[in-house]
Amino acid sequence: MNQSSVEGIHNSLRSDIVRGVFAPDSPLRMEALKARFDSGFSPIREALSRLLGEGLVILEPNRGFRVSGLSREDLYDIAIARIAVETTALRMAILKGDDRWEAGVVGAMHRYRKLSATAFADEAHLVSWEESHDALHAALIGACGSMRLLALQSRYQEQHLRYRRLIVIPEVSGDAHISEHERLVELALARDANAAVDAIEHHMMITVDALVTAKYWERSTQQ
Repeated sequence: MNQSSVEGIHNSLRSDIVRGVFAPDSPLRMEALKARFDSGFSPIREALSRLLGEGLVILEPNRGFRVSGLSREDLYDIAIARIAVETTALRMAILKGDDRWEAGVVGAMHRYRKLSATAFADEAHLVSWEESHDALHAALIGACGSMRLLALQSRYQEQHLRYRRLIVIPEVSGDAHISEHERLVELALARDANAAVDAIEHHMMITVDALVTAKYWERSTQQ
């Protein structure tokens, strides 16, 4: 099996799923994917199996693979998992972080702030802005010293993006988001672990609260 082909298909499918190219609950037909990637069935099946382990697809007996659905319960579970992982990692990073860590956090914040100005110009700018957001969170915990915590944070953050896309609009994601991240960076660099952890916990619940306030779940059941 061509491992690089599997990797490429896996990365492409994962990106398409988290950014909504493949809608929640939609079937992932093997024939369609074979044509899309100009590939054999084996690499596609391997890529789908990886996504199954990441919680982004579901395998149903006699029906095949489909994109995992979205639900209030799943989002809350992701948020709680991120809080557990990210607060632990942030405390460790604040304790262990050196000048290089501080410079990385400052640089990531600068890039996030800069890309925020054009985030909604088109899809490419939005993707770059989202990547800078995730890179900032990764930089904040980058000095934690635990590869497993970093890997878990990356996986949960990616799953969170599917829900964050539902509320990422200019009216919601403007100056308020920048200010919130600036405050988080300020607390981390000041080595105020308790306040930084409180800020992270609040931050992780924004998407949960926004969708509840917008009555998204009630509207989605009516569609």
